[in-house]
Parts: sequence; C-alpha cells; structure tokens
Amino acid sequence: MNKKFLNLVLFLLVITAQSYGQTPNFSLVGFATQNGGTTGGEGGKEVVVNTFEDLKKYAEIVDTTYVIKFAGTITGSGSIANQDYVGSIKVASNKSIIGIGDQAFLDGVGLSIKDAKNIIIKNIKLSLISVAKAIPADSENIAKTYSKLGDEGRPQILVNGGDLISIQGASSNIWIDHCEFFEENPREQTNQDLYDGLLDVKGNSGYITVSWCYFHDHHKCSLIGNSDKDLYADRKITFHHNYYKTLQERVPLYRGGTAHFFNNYVYDIYGGVVNTRDNACVRVEKNYFEKCKNTIYSKNSSIVGSAERIDNEELDCFFSNNLAYPADCTADIQYQYSDVLTNTTSEVKDVVIQFAGVGKLGDN
Repeated sequence: MNKKFLNLVLFLLVITAQSYGQTPNFSLVGFATQNGGTTGGEGGKEVVVNTFEDLKKYAEIVDTTYVIKFAGTITGSGSIANQDYVGSIKVASNKSIIGIGDQAFLDGVGLSIKDAKNIIIKNIKLSLISVAKAIPADSENIAKTYSKLGDEGRPQILVNGGDLISIQGASSNIWIDHCEFFEENPREQTNQDLYDGLLDVKGNSGYITVSWCYFHDHHKCSLIGNSDKDLYADRKITFHHNYYKTLQERVPLYRGGTAHFFNNYVYDIYGGVVNTRDNACVRVEKNYFEKCKNTIYSKNSSIVGSAERIDNEELDCFFSNNLAYPADCTADIQYQYSDVLTNTTSEVKDVVIQFAGVGKLGDN
C-alpha cells in the first residue's frame, strides 16, 4: 500500500475518533427557545440547599428569580408511618433547579409545574420507589400519599399525583435537561397504575424542550394531554437525545399540537413508542429504535394523529396489525437545530448512551 495513502487513512481515522469522542453541543434548542425563550433563574440569586424544606421554600417563592442547586439525596418531609408525608414541590416561575455532580437525587419527591413559566430542571434523578416501598402491606388509604384502590381498582401512589414531573395549567417555556426518571421494572412490578407518569404534560402547556434525559423502568412514560378533550394548539414539545429503556408505552403519548422527536435512542419498549393521537403532528427524525413494538402508531382515540418520518433506524422491531398507522404530515418546526443534530442515525445509540442522564454535563 502507498505510504502516503496509508498515512492519510490513519490521519482520517484519528480525526474521526477525536471528533466522535468530543462532548456534544448541549445548548438549548427546540420549542423552549421560542415564545420569548427560556432562561430559568439566570440573573437571579444562587442558593445551595440541603433539605426538602429549603428546596420547597425557594422553588415555590412567586415572582422571585432563583438558581437553586443541591447535591446528594433530598427526601420528603414527615413520614409514611405518621401519615404526614409531604413529597411534592410546586415550582414557581423564573427558577432553575440544578443538581451538583452526579448524585443529585429527589428520592420520593415530585415536581409540579402549574401555571408557571421560564423554568429549567437539570441534572437530577427522580423516583417515587421509596414511597411505594414504605407503604405497609394491606395499608388503607393515606391522604395525599396512597390510595388502596386508585382510579382503576388498583393501589396507587398519590404523592405529586403519582408523577415525577407534572406540567399542567397554562405553563410554558420549560427546559428539562440531563435528568433521570425511573420507577420499577414493569415486567416485575406489574401494577401499571401504582405510579403515574415519569413526565406528563396537560392543559394549555407548551414550548417545552426535554433533552439528554434517561427514562427507564416504568409502565407509562409521558402522557401529553390527559384526554381526547385536552387539546391545545400551542402544545409544542421537543424531545431530543433522550435514552428510553424498558418501558411499556407512552414514549410519548401525544394528543393535539406539534412535537419534534429526534435523535433519541429507544430500547425495549414492549407496548408502543410514539402514539400520535387527535390530529397531533409529530416529526420523528433520526431516532434509533431497538427491540421495540409499534414504533410510530395511533391507538385509543377515535381521531388518529399523524407523523413526519425522517431517516429513522429500527432493529428487531415490529408493528401490530390491529393498530392504526398514522398518516403523513409536515410538522411546523421553526427553530434551527442543525448545531445539535446527530446527522448519522446509526451513531445515535452510542452518543445517547454516553451522554444522556445525570453527571454528564461536562461543566458541572
């Protein structure tokens, strides 16, 4: 082989390896950049908290801008045994809540965003497993914590409505980045109603970006719109570079409005991935689906949704014959995202696994 040619090949291999190993562009893109943009607590006072009480205090202060940081584990106040457990925080407008390092964990604590705007949630793990494990066997109802029969005749956790993050009312301009959401392996914990959603959006809420997050081990991942009457024209959400693993369905379930679902790695979803309903238009772009059932479909609404499919890759996936296959649409995506786009779909899996989740910001 010609020596100059060999040197050129080696040089290109080195350059490719170096560029592939670089930290991706973690800048905010998507719908949260529109409608005035999303800055969270930027420009406000920075506080570091160590307790649930302090986190709740600063997060719930209205009309004051804060950057709130914490490290380690924060659990709710009170106790299950005394039936005075409190594990919900209502986040007010103009706040950033940011985990320090790679161990920031809201253990048994959920975040509720209602009629609020300009909020950033970053670098935090969330789970309600500890609440479920603390419920005594054969327990009766515990107000705001546990229902023995729930809505469907099965036990249900009521802390924060059973959601890890709930966005509702007229909320807008929210960025959720590098977080981890999980409950229990759904094949082992078979009560699909014990917990509700990992991240749910309802009402007239929109202009949201969910990026570089890790969602795993749960039945119902993300409900967008809580009924076929809960439709909102400006329900606009971007999901990109998220890692979805071992979930039953709702990745996401999307009613009405517009969504952009790009560069996500989706593995072991055994019920269904993108369920587009009620005239929703979802751009599904350059995602890597592996071992998934029903990657893009429409189910359980009389009016189906639509999808714009762009260069997705599927490995060991299949589609159920009894489901509606969404019609084509063209999503109204007015922001630029080329600077963060992983252009080669086959690389999405490795990039997302390496960089999604807590402790992977590169500057934290």
